[in-house]
Amino acid sequence: MPTSRGFTLVEILVALTVTLAVAAAIYGLVNTIQRMSLAQTERASLQANVRSGGWVVPGELHEVTTLPGGTTAQNDVLVAQATGITYRAMRGIGFLCQSPVTPSELRVWLSTYSGFRDPAPGRDSALVFLEGDSLTPADDAWLPAAITGVAVGNTCPAGSGIRLTTDDHAEIVGLAANTPVRIYEIMELRLYQSGGRSWLGARSLSAGEVIQPLLGPLVDGTGFTLEYFDAASSPTTDPTAITSITVGLRGISENAIAVGAGSGPRGQVQDSLVARVSLRNVPAP
Repeated sequence: MPTSRGFTLVEILVALTVTLAVAAAIYGLVNTIQRMSLAQTERASLQANVRSGGWVVPGELHEVTTLPGGTTAQNDVLVAQATGITYRAMRGIGFLCQSPVTPSELRVWLSTYSGFRDPAPGRDSALVFLEGDSLTPADDAWLPAAITGVAVGNTCPAGSGIRLTTDDHAEIVGLAANTPVRIYEIMELRLYQSGGRSWLGARSLSAGEVIQPLLGPLVDGTGFTLEYFDAASSPTTDPTAITSITVGLRGISENAIAVGAGSGPRGQVQDSLVARVSLRNVPAP
């Protein structure tokens, strides 16, 4: 009868060695794939973070209006700093449906109003256009009026409208119908630190908000930079002379990832974006 025999010790050791070698190879492959996947996810998140900022910030600042050489009331840039800006942020625009008869009430066609959101009493203000000489924009102005009440209904002669109650301004009495009215709040964008990291923060100063992160994390010190230029493309620090703004965003990954192939050194990676924003209603040179 044939006899059965087991494995020798040498055969068992060889089998174990081969098994361990295969397991090590599989583990190394899985570990590499995992590291690559985490790195790609981190890089994608970083790029999306910077790209979203490159869309949001220029879009916000592009609505800012300036009149070079004009008064503070004629310019939306209120404070211009290297890592922050305070400005009138436009939230909507409409047109008067009738000539105001009191110094504290504006009635706007509901059908002509368009904006980011509805006017908010106590938070928003109105800028009412005051036209001087129709042949030149030099004496035109936008009159700020704080909004204290908002009502929607049959407030216009021939249809629905928005009735804005404001503080008193004698200049608005008798303005022509179809005069533009812009709705704004005072906003601040700036680089700030929270939790040991830098962020681009935003807040409504009109509403008394505390600053909140808009995007990040960003590179400390240089994650959000602003350069201001006048009509001659020369740098300026005068808010009333600004015609364009260069926005710089420098993001940094939230976690350290492999910066090289295989099991190379780990570190945080960065991505950057620069955009030039031309402000609204800047007269041609």
